[in-house]
Amino acid sequence: MDNGQDNTATAVSGNGHSTPEERENIAGQLAEEQREMREVEAAISERDTRIGELEAALERTREEVAGKQVEMDNAWAEMTALREVKDAAVFGYRDALRLAHPELPADLITGDSPEELAASVVGAQALVEKVRAALQSERQAARMPAGAPVDSGPDLAGLSAREKIAAGVTHPSK
Repeated sequence: MDNGQDNTATAVSGNGHSTPEERENIAGQLAEEQREMREVEAAISERDTRIGELEAALERTREEVAGKQVEMDNAWAEMTALREVKDAAVFGYRDALRLAHPELPADLITGDSPEELAASVVGAQALVEKVRAALQSERQAARMPAGAPVDSGPDLAGLSAREKIAAGVTHPSK
């Protein structure tokens, strides 16, 4: 029957039939895509492994930080307790120094360490000695030698009442 069409079997691209060359090209492309797929899978696997390692390292670091925080808190508490003990010891030492040196004004014995307290005692003793020396020299200057006549002031016997009043105003009595 001749319907005007050629029924010869020819391989036409795109109709489900392919030539050996096209099959070979497709097989090459498939092999290349499979190789690329394996590379991608290997890269993903490597990335997942690295992510796991990093997550483990992060967790270890977090645990270390938490441990260090606990250590720091303990050290802070210990430091605070030691500071309180030191302050109590310094206050006790200051009180003992004040009792041991009653001749020194208590407010001159000050300091936040034993060294400062000792230095303040030395300074207070020096100040007290200066004051004592000044008072002693003042007493020496005011002292009259034995047998010296008493200063009774000016002789007012021959003056009139008005002159006596004027002398009293200009020279007040001792």
